[in-house]
Amino acid sequence: MQSSGSTLLSWCFLQRPDMNGTLDGDTDLIPLLPVVPNAPYLWYKTTISSFTLAEQMAVLEDEGREVMPLLMVRDVRAVWMSLMKKPYGRNGVTAEDPPLRLRFRRFLNSWVFAREQGIPIFRYEDLAGDAEASLRGLCEDLGLSWDPAMLNWPKPAADIADARHGNARFMNADKAGLEAVFDPRLALRISGRIHEEDLVWLEETFAAFNQDMGYEQHHDGLELLPGRLLPSWEASRRLNWRLRQKPLRYLAVKLGLSRYRPRPQ
Repeated sequence: MQSSGSTLLSWCFLQRPDMNGTLDGDTDLIPLLPVVPNAPYLWYKTTISSFTLAEQMAVLEDEGREVMPLLMVRDVRAVWMSLMKKPYGRNGVTAEDPPLRLRFRRFLNSWVFAREQGIPIFRYEDLAGDAEASLRGLCEDLGLSWDPAMLNWPKPAADIADARHGNARFMNADKAGLEAVFDPRLALRISGRIHEEDLVWLEETFAAFNQDMGYEQHHDGLELLPGRLLPSWEASRRLNWRLRQKPLRYLAVKLGLSRYRPRPQ
């Protein structure tokens, strides 16, 4: 999912000399692969929001691609609280900005699909233990040889075919290697604010996921807000897109002079 730490893993794979591709695809677009000449493997990383893992694989297979998928997971409570603070964590009502609960259901369906299909599943938190051992094991699961470039990071962003997106804090960091960028304490920390009903929903909905992946069933010590985070039209980007079609009305809304809210037609 978004906020799962997947940009970090994507960067590790794109450092391999036998790989090039997309650091972070647009989550509301089907996989659109860049042209990468002379690369044995084409890497494409995206997140589950508008589409499930199975749907994205099917799009690529329809193009005749041989897909070697993997699914990265993280404690869903940490993901939810992170998304509440991120601009892309829009709890909207549209196809490009679906409600958070719908995104998480799609992720859960993708996890079940990955287990049934024997697709490698990688826990973000395992990087906080022995990063090299966890990455070596993932390469083995994917049928790839180990390459120390995944830790040393010799390839600059300019040599990556599509490095337009990615976590802002990570992209601005000094990428001298995985050890220099990755903080194990932050990776294992679960703290922040969450609505009480959302926490209950997450822990009930993901009970089997938590048990199977080794996450605790209940987490205390979080700052609980009343009720739940409700999805809204106002949180959706499409509202601004509609308003910008009429600049004067858009300006009036931004200045607080109008409460006009165009609904989807």
